[in-house]
Amino acid sequence: MEAAAASRSPRPSRLIIELDPPKGTNLQTFLDAALAIRGRVNGIRVTDNEHAIMRMAPLAPCLALRDKGIEPAMVINGRDRNRLSFQADLLCAAALGVKDIVIKQGHDAREGDQPLARTSGDLDLDTMLACVARLNGGKDLSGEDLDGATDFTIGVYLELSDDVNRNRQLADYLLKLKDFGVQSVTLSPTYDLNIIELFLPAAEQTGIRLYPSLLLLKSVTMIRYLNNLAGVPSIPQEFQKKMMQAADKKSAGLQVAADFLRELQPLGEAVVLVSLGWKDRLPEFLNLIER
Repeated sequence: MEAAAASRSPRPSRLIIELDPPKGTNLQTFLDAALAIRGRVNGIRVTDNEHAIMRMAPLAPCLALRDKGIEPAMVINGRDRNRLSFQADLLCAAALGVKDIVIKQGHDAREGDQPLARTSGDLDLDTMLACVARLNGGKDLSGEDLDGATDFTIGVYLELSDDVNRNRQLADYLLKLKDFGVQSVTLSPTYDLNIIELFLPAAEQTGIRLYPSLLLLKSVTMIRYLNNLAGVPSIPQEFQKKMMQAADKKSAGLQVAADFLRELQPLGEAVVLVSLGWKDRLPEFLNLIER
């Protein structure tokens, strides 16, 4: 990995923020959080029942952002849809002017706030990508002509797991994504640079933009919980030690993320910041990184 690290070249300091829609009908708090960081970040991404926590669907928040002059990216997952509703929701988004999407399989519903929810099991990532490629080409998944094609900019969210990290031929897989018209790949959060570096040669070969993501660490308990999740890359001990030694754990979590952001930036075209309920502290974090 030393060779990969040595070959890193400086890149523009681009930062994309993920915001969760409200759990209810009130959009004002969501909009206040977005407006508080407008002009300080390069993009805002609206999540879709992230971590299987039921929230408002992302389309309405995206439209509310567009009304404020902010062009959002909309996450859309396959966990909560079959291929009919997936295509229907995409047509609706396109008709209303949302053009930037990020396709995600979605976390297991059993991990969320409504663990009895059932998933259709109809959509894997390849099927979702085939749907979007067809819609952009003026047809639906069954090959029927559309009365008006979509024009989506396509991003894909990849969970970092043992399967991705060890077994997949990454260059071949990213080439497959490129064939579907994928322009960017967002990697799920990790504090292990070695994992991200695995993707660099494949991203360079395919021309797909690579977006590492950064999770704000709220507590030592949170780190221990994440480190106990099967298949999820562990957070290195050094970060847990920094949090344990700090008197103010939450402020320490922001500082740890700010320091690590400097390491992440050379590895991708942009870094995606996962606020995970800390949208009220985003201005403080942006101050910390001098944005």
